[in-house]
Amino acid sequence: MKPIERLTAILAGEAADRWPFVPSIYEHGAALLGRTPAEVSCDAGLMADAAIAAFRAYQHDLVTVGIDIYNIEAQAFGCSVSHDETAVSIPGVTSHPLAGPEMPDPASPAIPQPGEGNRLGLIAEACRRVRQAIGGEVWVYACTGGPFSQAVELRGFNDFIVDIVTNPDAAHRLMARTTQLSIEHAERLSRVGVGVYLYESWATIPLIDPSIFGAFVVPYNRQVIQFVRRQFPATPPPAIVMGGNVSILIDFFLEAESSLVVCDFNADFDLIRSRTAGRPIIVRGCVDPKQIERGDWPPLSHAIGTLAAKAKGMSNFLWGCGCVPYHTPSEHVLRFKQMCLDAGRAARVL
Repeated sequence: MKPIERLTAILAGEAADRWPFVPSIYEHGAALLGRTPAEVSCDAGLMADAAIAAFRAYQHDLVTVGIDIYNIEAQAFGCSVSHDETAVSIPGVTSHPLAGPEMPDPASPAIPQPGEGNRLGLIAEACRRVRQAIGGEVWVYACTGGPFSQAVELRGFNDFIVDIVTNPDAAHRLMARTTQLSIEHAERLSRVGVGVYLYESWATIPLIDPSIFGAFVVPYNRQVIQFVRRQFPATPPPAIVMGGNVSILIDFFLEAESSLVVCDFNADFDLIRSRTAGRPIIVRGCVDPKQIERGDWPPLSHAIGTLAAKAKGMSNFLWGCGCVPYHTPSEHVLRFKQMCLDAGRAARVL
């Protein structure tokens, strides 16, 4: 089966020839080009080349386009982003323009358009190039900062949490603003035919509790997801992506209509299996990418074996890991892939 056929099958609840393999490759793609993350993050051609080079090297079953995946929308809203073309670390947000004791008017930052001053159009162009090159073989996705994580970058985490507790109306007004940008950017990306992943790393448990997730993450992410599903039904289905303890949030992911939930190897798969059975949602089991970088094969083998045992009988499971570090040797990624495929083959025939 082609990767695109494999993913289509498992999302429909049908058996594929094997569990798909989907590592998270962002800055590592820059390494495959011999470039730094900062260089690639500001050039649509290089960003496309990095994603294509990674696919040619690893033949993974889903390709995501991006480098500093948490910064694009935040930068467009006015956050400063570090940019060191000699560093192998990814650029990061260095300022929060709405920080302070009192939240400024959330309507004050202008909603930007593609062009000078932001990279929204650059990301869309990189996605267009990747889809043109390999879109017939594999689903292509773009990573965007989710509405909650954008609000955190604008206000700063501590200030925004205080807003949620002491001034929830103001917090909701800011969330409405970031959701508007998310929808505009999701439309921009969907028009070039790629799927949309909403990265909500600032919503990870235990950074916030489930009640905040239900009130301030789910309804706004659902707006974006429903917009994409309604306006662009032919694109790969949108999803919320985050790590942490997602077991207790699984019903929220279903409520938000996410097509994917990311689970660490120690997640409660019995609960996740029961909640996702018969639903159009993929369960992505993840291991520690640092173990792949270091070549810590015995603990990595244990984690993979644990995932294989927990996922036995699940047609909607796929293999994954956190962001592959820049310096990870390619042969380590390939060995990790083979370990996953071998464990999956054994689990599916036992």
